[in-house]
Amino acid sequence: MDPKVDRKANSVDVLLDEGVFPRPVGLAAAYRFLDRCYVLVETHPRQRLSVRLKGKEPLAPAALAALAGEFRNELLHQLVRHQVAERTDSLRAAIVGRALLSADPEPAAEAAAPAAASDPLDFQDDPLGIAVPWEEKYGDKRKAKQKSKKRR
Repeated sequence: MDPKVDRKANSVDVLLDEGVFPRPVGLAAAYRFLDRCYVLVETHPRQRLSVRLKGKEPLAPAALAALAGEFRNELLHQLVRHQVAERTDSLRAAIVGRALLSADPEPAAEAAAPAAASDPLDFQDDPLGIAVPWEEKYGDKRKAKQKSKKRR
């Protein structure tokens, strides 16, 4: 996993063993460098992943070495995140499932109004007269007012 700094190519090459750093870990670490570098990821025989980080601008040899060190640190960071995600997968699924079940309005509505469950509302019921068209509700009154004004 020792990075190889290529000053002429303005790049850092890292060969990863997928037994140590799984492919998602290597890809996640490389992704974090997209804003500063051109990234090339290739697969090699014997479960190896090659990552090349090439500077978008010419970099000094010290900057290339620092880039290699940052990439190694990012690999460890992503490896720990990956391991924690694997260990807590069932717990996370249980928490999300519980949250989704508690957000369901049906059980809460049934607990709040048990009488409503025996007398279900129909979507066509309109006790407040909201669904009555405007013409039916106010049309006759306006015509009556207009007729009374004409008679005067």
